[in-house]
Amino acid sequence: MARHDLMRLDLVVNIRFPGTRANGIQVAAMAEALADTGLAVDVVVPRRLPRQDLDPYAHYGVRRIFAVQRIANIDLIDLVPPRLQRVPFLLQSLTFGLRALARAAVERDAGILVRDHYTLELLVRGLREPDVRRLASEVHDLPDPGPRRARVARALAKLPAVVTISDALKSDLVDEGVPADSILVARDGVHLRRFERLPSKQEARRHLDLEASAPLVVYAGQLYPWKGVDTLVEAVGGLPGVRLLVVGGDRRNLSRIEALVARHAPGRVTLSGPVPHERVPFYLAAGDVVVLPNSGREEISARYTSPLKLFEAMATGRPLLATDLPSLREVLEHGRDSHLVPPDDPAAMAAGLRALLDDPERAERLAATAREEVEAYDWLARGRQVARFLRDRLAVGV
Repeated sequence: MARHDLMRLDLVVNIRFPGTRANGIQVAAMAEALADTGLAVDVVVPRRLPRQDLDPYAHYGVRRIFAVQRIANIDLIDLVPPRLQRVPFLLQSLTFGLRALARAAVERDAGILVRDHYTLELLVRGLREPDVRRLASEVHDLPDPGPRRARVARALAKLPAVVTISDALKSDLVDEGVPADSILVARDGVHLRRFERLPSKQEARRHLDLEASAPLVVYAGQLYPWKGVDTLVEAVGGLPGVRLLVVGGDRRNLSRIEALVARHAPGRVTLSGPVPHERVPFYLAAGDVVVLPNSGREEISARYTSPLKLFEAMATGRPLLATDLPSLREVLEHGRDSHLVPPDDPAAMAAGLRALLDDPERAERLAATAREEVEAYDWLARGRQVARFLRDRLAVGV
């Protein structure tokens, strides 16, 4: 069979879709962006329990230009307590991967871009060698050094195309034996169109019923410990009169943050809880400073991450304070587009916030530069970059 041009692409992702986590936002944004290049894109996801009657296009605010295919799997994960979910997770991953393998073996005219390591390993082992040549993987993290990382790296080394989100991920993959010329670094992005008509700070605060005159710091994202929100709460506690708005987060981590607020900054922190993703720019617009407080204690934060909220913060046109980590320095430069401070240091973060709040001219200059630089990170631009790479590397129909 002769090779033909890549026209169809299965984006295979073992996640709840739609859901509340950033991986779903990234998948929907990339499906839209890849479809915008002319590819016929199917997002292939598991049927998860409990069933949710949500429209993924409305949930993520994307155009209805790609399809969503849900495949059967054995999903018992949410039927047991979190401490017992390891075995149900492995069962769900195995059954989803096997169904994805069956689909790939039948629909041989499509390229495949897979997002999780378990499914990748099953596809590499189960597909015929010619079919592996139409298989790519998008890598957002790696297992800890050891046998599991080595197995993942061996699978990735067999692929014609690997997409990563950071230089550090590419470097580690090359060290593990993945050919450098098969790896594209494509950092995450932002829907710039959602930031075109933001309200003023005063308008946003009135709408959100926030105090109009007090300096306001805003964080948007999850509340996992590696996100560094604990440090941010302590830092705001050392800044009398400054308020903090925390947007998003899950109930599992919320109680930890509430306890920190009660101890360090009672009465000065607003916890919004989850908000629709398309509304996040409105919340960010209310701030005097937007903060990305990532911890440096975990590799995913220090070296691997390419946070969606980084690019959203840059697009907001508000000054950005971030922690000085290799993952963030791949995009940011202290004193040019942001103010960087040491990670996991509440006193240093408080000093950085005070420096931005006390020097509005410098803060506005940093914000203006960040807004110019974020133009390169629109999701549609990332989609064109990735689609071009896949068309060059994947061999469909061979």
